[in-house]
Amino acid sequence: MKRIILMLLCCLSLTLLRAQEGVRFESLTFEEALQKAKEENRWIFLDAYTSWCGPCKVMAEQVFTLAKAGVFFNSRFVNVKYDMEKGEGPELAKKLGIGAYPTFVLIRPDGVVHDKLVGGMDVDGIIQRVEHSMKQTETVGTLAVRYEQGERDKDFLLKYLRALSDASEVRRLREVAGILSGQLTDIEKIDSTCWILFDNNDLAPFHSENYWFLLAHRKQFSQQVGQEKVDRRLGMLYTGVLSSIVWGRDTKTTFADVQEIGKVIRTLKTDDKKRLLAYVSLANAYKEKNTSELLKISKKAFPVFSDADVMMMVMPVSVYFRTQEDKAALREFIPVGRTVVPNLKIQENVNYVTYYFDELEKQM
Repeated sequence: MKRIILMLLCCLSLTLLRAQEGVRFESLTFEEALQKAKEENRWIFLDAYTSWCGPCKVMAEQVFTLAKAGVFFNSRFVNVKYDMEKGEGPELAKKLGIGAYPTFVLIRPDGVVHDKLVGGMDVDGIIQRVEHSMKQTETVGTLAVRYEQGERDKDFLLKYLRALSDASEVRRLREVAGILSGQLTDIEKIDSTCWILFDNNDLAPFHSENYWFLLAHRKQFSQQVGQEKVDRRLGMLYTGVLSSIVWGRDTKTTFADVQEIGKVIRTLKTDDKKRLLAYVSLANAYKEKNTSELLKISKKAFPVFSDADVMMMVMPVSVYFRTQEDKAALREFIPVGRTVVPNLKIQENVNYVTYYFDELEKQM
């Protein structure tokens, strides 16, 4: 009798332990996962991550370890995860069209990709998104099948384009956008339904055909989607361009281009105008390799910069001063760099900036 009770208690303990565990990711190759899903008539839940991706780590350590996640995913899916930069990861990233991390791929038992969910979220958020996606008939995966079968009408291409954008499938996104643009008249392009062609860095980068079209038809776009959206789009685009210049990544944008960007920014109706013009001044000084001017502008701009500016301007300007052989300028710049800290609301940024300038000061 005692033996039976002991066995029952062991079984109960094992059941409770399993109920409390998180998502069980199996050590399977992709082909093995496909085979198992087919044999067991279950979907695949694939976590595509990288070692450097912060949100990926949060998902792995704080979301997928929760019992609630385990209860949902373990009973429904063959769960697998792959580092997209190791083993079969790079080939999988290419095969599945993965361009952002984390990406969670839902694959049906027949091996057809159903959907891709991009970005980190809490446990309730991912469960809701997966449940919602599984009920949909028009997802990035199902639309891909129709596209590959030759469907090309405008409404379909627009729908597919939005799904590709959500899934961060850049290569196919550009391909579909090119086909759609070839079917549209200029009047149709300005319609609000086609705003995605211009409100996207991959489809309307600086100096692209879509960028120039947007500039040439700003008034019409503003009437269609609202001036706030148009001005915000241009502001975000220029932020990226100017930041890339100061990081030293963009060597193609000329001094004249920066001047032209400044002219457009002055016409924007946005609260960010002063900040953006500071970006223009910093980019100009960087282009001229004018250390004293860069220091002068930093003294004015840094005290009003906030979290959004840390990686866009504060750090690239800091890198510039750090790599110059002018130690006097660097010594003068360090306290200027610290003036951004009081405006930072994100503690990680406070820690990062403080640590960076502390270490820089130690090297002096």
